[in-house]
Amino acid sequence: MSHGIGRGDDGDAPGKAWYQVSQVDGCAVVRAGGEIDARTVHGFHDAVTEAAGLASRVVIDLADVSFVDSSGLGALIVARKTARDDGGSMSLVSPPPVVRRLLGSTQLHDVFAIYDSLSEAIAASEPR
Repeated sequence: MSHGIGRGDDGDAPGKAWYQVSQVDGCAVVRAGGEIDARTVHGFHDAVTEAAGLASRVVIDLADVSFVDSSGLGALIVARKTARDDGGSMSLVSPPPVVRRLLGSTQLHDVFAIYDSLSEAIAASEPR
């Protein structure tokens, strides 16, 4: 299952993003690419909602994300809160330096469980 904004091959173009949802070892995984911003955040929200319907543990792989603005950051915060309110968890995988800086500057790097690899996130047993 996948969701995309714009054409799938344009994930790196300004204002373009793509999302893929899958299940891996009991977790729902959302792979995101391109820019998560005001123009693309609705597709991201739809993908995370779909993932939450598949499993209580949601892993968001950000390795292919080139940019996140405040609306994308807000969507991550809402997704984490929703997962926790429903008794689940949400973690982030491979946020690129631009996203790590954003999380650090907003003091959110301690709020999210962040892993360097998908296998590490899936193997983690403690929801944060």
